[in-house]
Amino acid sequence: MAPMAPPPAPASAVATEAKPPTSTEAMAATRPDVLPPIDVGAWARVGGKFQGTDPSKVNDWHMDNEYVELHAGGKITKKVGVTLNLNANMTSFSPNGAAVEIMDAIVSFDFIDEFHLWAGHLLVPVDRANSSGPFFMIPWNYPGFFSAQFVGAPAEGPSGRNNGMNLWGDIAGGKFNYIVGVFDNANIGSSPLYSGRLRLALLDPEPGFWGNGSYFGDKDLLTIDVGGQVQGTQGRPAGSKTYADINFDALFEKKIPGGSFVTVEGGYYHFNVDTGGVSDSLYALAAYATPTVGVGNIQPMVRFQWEKVKDNTLTNPWNLDVGLSYLIKGPALRVLATYSYTKDLFVDATTMTASNTTASSIQLGAQAIFF
Repeated sequence: MAPMAPPPAPASAVATEAKPPTSTEAMAATRPDVLPPIDVGAWARVGGKFQGTDPSKVNDWHMDNEYVELHAGGKITKKVGVTLNLNANMTSFSPNGAAVEIMDAIVSFDFIDEFHLWAGHLLVPVDRANSSGPFFMIPWNYPGFFSAQFVGAPAEGPSGRNNGMNLWGDIAGGKFNYIVGVFDNANIGSSPLYSGRLRLALLDPEPGFWGNGSYFGDKDLLTIDVGGQVQGTQGRPAGSKTYADINFDALFEKKIPGGSFVTVEGGYYHFNVDTGGVSDSLYALAAYATPTVGVGNIQPMVRFQWEKVKDNTLTNPWNLDVGLSYLIKGPALRVLATYSYTKDLFVDATTMTASNTTASSIQLGAQAIFF
């Protein structure tokens, strides 16, 4: 039987000298680490679109997005953690049922704020859009994906992930952040993809591996990002160019007295690509969230996008989105509607002739995040 602890000392004695540990207490150096509990979460997005079989006409309606994510993560020790995130999309993978995929499978070594090593299946660091994901950006859809045949976005992988590793760190509490990684998508027959991103926060800091397209009124931001990628030609058709991308993006977000906020964002990409690919793309966004109306904020938004297709003699693809959101609980609970108009470039696969087409749609969406 362990000996009983001595009775507590009088208050005056406690104030003048430290209480020694009892025989049943572990010394500080041998006490087990107290780790935070496992984080779990469920995220969901559902959406429908008004658009006909002729994409230029808004004369039909269909559900086009039923997407969910399940998140889990925790610490094994104070400096080693594990993350497992799953996702499923009924419309993208199978019309008869959702195919569940591993989105993130990460072992993280968090040595100090300035130096972390994360490895597994994880996010490719290159631009703000990919780091924020669809849940933490103001528009419903990613920039660069508006065209039916041409994508003006960096090389990534399913859900913006790939097999590889990242080195990253926060300097000065998140005023400066770097992430560099190498990825191979488990394919030894292709050249590895090298990708990285630098972030400079001139107002509030943006610490951490992940990022947001908007902080929905929680921060005052003026942040500039530079990203780049390069991948060799191994495993690609003979005569292909080395793939490379350099991009710049900036985010300004300002809280306004009364509970409103304004957001301005823009990005530019340049790609070293073969003939017929997107060589340049850009987007610009402006949004304003009103003070609280009812239980949330009303947020109108406009975004313009443009792509340049290399050696194209027709009108290059461009897109205009005009949206209206109701932020019930910021990004954790919101509904929105977006009208989208696209001037597209279509290439007939049989005749290889190009022509300009148009597309119009009205997107309705809702998302909810449970942490």
